Amino acid sequence: MSSTSKIAVNAWEFPGIVLEHYAYSAGTVAPLPPHAHPEYQFGLSFNCQGEYTYRGAVHPIPTGTLSLIHTGEAHAPSQRTSLPAPATFWMMQIDPSVMERAALEVTGMPTTPFVPALFLSDHDLVQRLLVFCRRVASDASRLEQDVALIHFLAPLLTRHAEGCLDAVKAPVHRPSVAKVRDFLQTHYSKNTSLTDLATLSGMSRFHLSRIFRQETGLSLSAYQQQLRVNQAKKLLVRGLSISEAAAAVGFYDQSHLGRHFKRLIGVTPGAYTRYHTA
Repeated sequence: MSSTSKIAVNAWEFPGIVLEHYAYSAGTVAPLPPHAHPEYQFGLSFNCQGEYTYRGAVHPIPTGTLSLIHTGEAHAPSQRTSLPAPATFWMMQIDPSVMERAALEVTGMPTTPFVPALFLSDHDLVQRLLVFCRRVASDASRLEQDVALIHFLAPLLTRHAEGCLDAVKAPVHRPSVAKVRDFLQTHYSKNTSLTDLATLSGMSRFHLSRIFRQETGLSLSAYQQQLRVNQAKKLLVRGLSISEAAAAVGFYDQSHLGRHFKRLIGVTPGAYTRYHTA
């Protein structure tokens, strides 16, 4: 006789968004009843084919594709009663106001985005969503999370939403980019949001993110990370501990500094410190 599947759930909150990661063990499961919610719902699994009863039909969701349920629409997940193997998946609930603001910034038109397809076979988009999920789950900086979200929502809208196929072309604003760059150089340790920088520049979050990369060759969050790591190097040489340096330059904790330090410098902060104190 099959045992009941054990379910582990982790959840994180981002302004206007709730992220959930589910892990099911093999075993029997209880189907959920039809329901609706005011948010857009995205789903993603790489090891379990999904299924929705939605819009009067049963729809299989292939693994590795991004499913989408629209705001306020009744649906029910799979009616299966058992899982033959463990399954994991991400779920993301997005408030309509977040989608509407993104659509306005990307297209210049006020609209409630509508994606006709129930699931999207878009590998690049899936990877962008995973980057956002991992940024939020790992307590990355607010700017890293903001940039990752915009990098997901912009192509979602321009590739797949009705009426959002053309992004507004914004002129290059070199003085505005320079102002943002100078702000980050001075305030590298602050947990600055993309909204803060957009307000400073006078551009939308979408256009600032795109134009900053065009002008500097780096995303806003990558630029901030490099500033923090470079400053951390100076503090380590002066004798601060790794944890002290991490806190001083704005990283969430020592492990966040270590990950970015190794990626950008090629050695860990500990190895760097030993080299300069030998």
